[in-house]
Amino acid sequence: MEPGEIPTGHVGAATHPPKPALVPLAKRACIKEIDQILLSVLNAGRKEVHAAIGGILDGWPGLTRDELWDRLRYLRNRCSQVRKGQTEWSEEHLAILRAYYAQGRAGAREGVKKLRMLRPDLSSRSIWRQAAELGISTGSGRAKPWSPEEQGALLWDAGEKPVEKIARKLGRSVKAVQQMLSSRGVSSKVRVPKSYTLRRVAKLLGVSDRIVRLWFQKGFFGGPVNQARNGARSSRGPQISAAALIAFCQKHPDKINTVECDPDLLLLMEDEDVQPNSWQGTRQHLTKQRECPDCQRVIRGNAYFHHVQRCRVATPQRTG
Repeated sequence: MEPGEIPTGHVGAATHPPKPALVPLAKRACIKEIDQILLSVLNAGRKEVHAAIGGILDGWPGLTRDELWDRLRYLRNRCSQVRKGQTEWSEEHLAILRAYYAQGRAGAREGVKKLRMLRPDLSSRSIWRQAAELGISTGSGRAKPWSPEEQGALLWDAGEKPVEKIARKLGRSVKAVQQMLSSRGVSSKVRVPKSYTLRRVAKLLGVSDRIVRLWFQKGFFGGPVNQARNGARSSRGPQISAAALIAFCQKHPDKINTVECDPDLLLLMEDEDVQPNSWQGTRQHLTKQRECPDCQRVIRGNAYFHHVQRCRVATPQRTG
């Protein structure tokens, strides 16, 4: 074959020197020194970890970043498992855990708070894990079916009472009540008005419009809520707020006609400690007693004014 001629036929493949076998990082002689450096930045920030890995790569050039990050994750998992294994539970703490978890989800939350106060070394996740190992749960695992009576009571109170009050009455959670109302297409928003006209107040109390206006003029209901700053009133007349009406009933329970009052008033006063007295009607003045300043006689009702004018033991200055 002449010089410069390209050989034909068999062409020999290019040969490369074999790569040295990779040795796992855990089996290298420098693993103890590397682990010490990684353990020093186990809970450090990302900048410190990068700086430590860079120092290791400078000291041992044959390593890669991926190997060092895998080793760091391994050390973190091992330390975490060691801490979990070192957590010991006493019988007292286990009894607290069982007692609170038996009260449902709200009790479980309170139990976690109490245990963390007693054992600051415990985390919420470790407490949940221990409860799962004990086989205790915050619920029965199956939703309690709704009876026709419960559904009827729910629909009767919907829109008239807050969801929290309905849930306490039925012995169910707020979420369960909201889900049932949503499935029935019923809104859970309370429709209690914020203010009432004087005529509506009279119907609620079961009394006449005239006497309600008299009470309003005497200031028993406070000022109207729809009165402008300049003193002008709305075209609908003065409005009494619901809070003012509740305060009036609490201060004057004898002015509620329980026989003819509107049921909405009883619903409004359901959570208030009000015990209405028997309604006297036109004889309402008889509920008050006054003492004569001259003869110290106790007189009931409006007869007091008639007696004061004709009291026989009145002083000369008063008779003159």
